[in-house]
Amino acid sequence: MEKSVAEKIFDSVHRSYDKFLNFATFSKINKWQETLINATPNGKYILDIGTGTGEIVKKINQKIDKNSYIYALDISFNMLKVAKSKIGGENILFLKSDALKLPFKEKSLDNVYFSLVFRHLPALEITNQLKYVLKKDGYVSILEIAKPRSKILYNLILLFTDKMFRPIGRLIFSKQEWDYFVESIKNSITKQELLEFFKSNGFTTHFYQSKLLGLIHIAVLKKQTEE
Repeated sequence: MEKSVAEKIFDSVHRSYDKFLNFATFSKINKWQETLINATPNGKYILDIGTGTGEIVKKINQKIDKNSYIYALDISFNMLKVAKSKIGGENILFLKSDALKLPFKEKSLDNVYFSLVFRHLPALEITNQLKYVLKKDGYVSILEIAKPRSKILYNLILLFTDKMFRPIGRLIFSKQEWDYFVESIKNSITKQELLEFFKSNGFTTHFYQSKLLGLIHIAVLKKQTEE
């Protein structure tokens, strides 16, 4: 089966991804992930979608009860290899899978995490998957780029990313890879849009915090108890 564009791109950037992400977030990514994990009531069965190089799985595993299980899922085999080289344990299972075809039973998971992944996915499709696999009162935890309410600021960010930041990005990524990341920023949404979207799909807001002058979402959404 032919690889998707996303799989090809993330397979090719696995060696440089951590270094680039740390640079692009002004060395804040680890603190943001810690905030997300600490704000989440973690249960026994935890899924991280788009695990990448495994940084957030590593941090979750340091916080949870050792009787809990983490499923680290990614479409990129090379990313999963990097993740597995960093962390291990009988309670962690690495899965190569499409996020829109989650290999889990109905109401089988307590938590689902996304760290800089949600904007890459069709929101309604992935949320329908979440509603299926999460238990009653399960949690979705999201760290993501936020779209500022100011159009002027938003356009400045796009200009900075696509023009001024491009020469640095191109030292690490190919043109196709860089264009993919820039295009994904255009899929970012505001705080209001994020929270209202999940509310309309049966989730309440358990926690929300913005970072980097409102350019980063840290959100924990709770699946409403079903009647």
